[in-house]
Amino acid sequence: MNLQATAEFYDVAVDNGFPYRVYAAQQDNVSISVPAWLESNAMHPLNAWRYAGGCETGPIALHPDHPDVLYGGCYGGAISRYEPARDYRKEIITYPQQQAGQAARDLKYRFQWVAPILVSRHDRSVVYHASQHVHRTRDGGMNWEVISPDLTTNDAATQGFPGGPINRDGTGVEMYNTIFALAEDPADAKVLWAGTDDGRVQLTRDGGATWTDVTPPGLPKQATVNRIDASRPGRAIVAAHRYRLDDFAPYAWRTDDFGKSWVRIADGTNGIPADHPVRVVREDPARRGLLYAGTEFGVFVSIDDGARWQSLQRNLPVVPISDLRVHQGDLVVGTQGRSLWILDDLSPLHALAAARPASAIALHAPRDVVRADRSGGGGAGGREIELETPPQGAVFHLFLRDSATTPYTVEVRDAANTLVRRLVTDTAESRKAGQAALPVKAGAHRVTWDLTWPGPRAAPEQVLWGYSGGIPVVPGEYTVSLQAGAITQSHRFRVLPDPRLPEVTVADYAAQLAAARVLRDTLESLNRAVETIRAVRTQVKATVAQAKEAGVDAQLAPLSATLEAQLDSLENRMTDPRIKVAYDILRFGGRLDNQIAEAYGQVTGDNGYIHGAGIGRPPTGALTRTQELVQQWAPLSQRLDRVLADDVAAFNRKVGELGVAPIVVRKRVKPIA
Repeated sequence: MNLQATAEFYDVAVDNGFPYRVYAAQQDNVSISVPAWLESNAMHPLNAWRYAGGCETGPIALHPDHPDVLYGGCYGGAISRYEPARDYRKEIITYPQQQAGQAARDLKYRFQWVAPILVSRHDRSVVYHASQHVHRTRDGGMNWEVISPDLTTNDAATQGFPGGPINRDGTGVEMYNTIFALAEDPADAKVLWAGTDDGRVQLTRDGGATWTDVTPPGLPKQATVNRIDASRPGRAIVAAHRYRLDDFAPYAWRTDDFGKSWVRIADGTNGIPADHPVRVVREDPARRGLLYAGTEFGVFVSIDDGARWQSLQRNLPVVPISDLRVHQGDLVVGTQGRSLWILDDLSPLHALAAARPASAIALHAPRDVVRADRSGGGGAGGREIELETPPQGAVFHLFLRDSATTPYTVEVRDAANTLVRRLVTDTAESRKAGQAALPVKAGAHRVTWDLTWPGPRAAPEQVLWGYSGGIPVVPGEYTVSLQAGAITQSHRFRVLPDPRLPEVTVADYAAQLAAARVLRDTLESLNRAVETIRAVRTQVKATVAQAKEAGVDAQLAPLSATLEAQLDSLENRMTDPRIKVAYDILRFGGRLDNQIAEAYGQVTGDNGYIHGAGIGRPPTGALTRTQELVQQWAPLSQRLDRVLADDVAAFNRKVGELGVAPIVVRKRVKPIA
């Protein structure tokens, strides 16, 4: 059974698709590509997995705008170019040599187990691969050139055959004096950083013509430079470790002047414990100085450029973090033993890095959200990419300094300032609206709005086979507002159309909303009518019982019998009281309420089997059916009005004469004209 994920990943790469895909190589298995979230028509998460090139060691490299070509590594210096669309893979190794069972000193090129591969962000035809040298190809691997000298210490004493004295073991993972990390400057294609497994950091600023040793002072000898993050021109963040030598100290440095000077940002005294080796540090591209560190025992965050760190573990298992990527406002995490995880929506950390909340309650600016089909619902933290999905809709992040003792609200309005959704702290009111109550406990919270207008409220004990949720909103500008006593905070955000459906126009989305509103309001009117019928019937029985006690029920019998017969006839046209569970529909068939719900689901795009299957303008058949259902409801609604106006009025006149309490009828929801 899949009780928990146990995949061991070496690296993490991402593309710019929608949804973006995550690429990684996993020990004792193959490389994979998986979407950041699963669509609701995925029968099983495994269906969304794809092979990503290379083999178990990887790494996987690609240009994020062009995931049609993937480069994957394997031990012994093997590397392949893979085209998923054609399922075509070509081996493009620089120099085929039998590495297994060989001493490192006898090899021309020392490629380690996870030899780095880098596709240039500036030119996707340029690919780098590293042994003790940096190799470059400009033609998809058909020809390679060496663009660096040996950048390691090249210590022959460490290049013997591994293992012994009883058994020698040379699989390739033991290869030493190799380049372990490569990074490219985001602004200058000629600037490359290289880190070695024997404690060196090297830099070229002329495309490999010359290299300079810029190793941070204090980086211990034989430390493995595991990752280099080049987030801005001149900046590099180096993460190194020596746990294989029983040194578990955290090592990380930052430079902003191409390695001329370095600042150590992890030393065991500023938040990352002294026994937590650091494997990777990444800077958030959307917020300068916001850093994420992956260690041997979890994830840490710094909002002040590494001066101080604090845990960002949340629900992530305590596990070695092999790699991190900050992408599209998410933190993608690769682990060695617990698979891939994603922390959705880093905007609260962006806000915290900019300024701490000044008020007792704060609403952070939400990020834009795409209206697209994705399964799942709200959550409260990270998610395991193999098993779960992110919140569906817009996420609003709230901060409460203290537990809220007075009610507050969060409202969403469209560009015309029309109220779309109102969220409240009152549990009863929120339950009535079919949504969760706002949090009141002190701390940071996130609240999800599912990008819908409210749906129809069900009648008591009503069972619908069809859809009865909310109506998807039209893409456009929206405003979310927090109201808490004297505190009012508002932020604008956008609901974006699905980029995979460029043929669906805003007018198409609006047409879907208009048709869905007609069905929703018709079903709402019908449901309230059922509620009215049942309330009147209950009062009739109570009045007759009261009259019976007074000995005057005989005078009410004809009127009550006529009224109840009218009510029963109407209710049985609207709904079937025999239906107690959904599958009773198969026995009795759905009446008008279920017919409306069926059409409503088709128009809104939720047909009960595939969510989001009807994005955009409804087909003619659905619109025709909508009008038919409205026309079927209109005479029933009018007939109920007559019963309430005539039969109930006659009944009330009689009970008035008898001194018995009359029937009270609340104001009805009017049907669609």
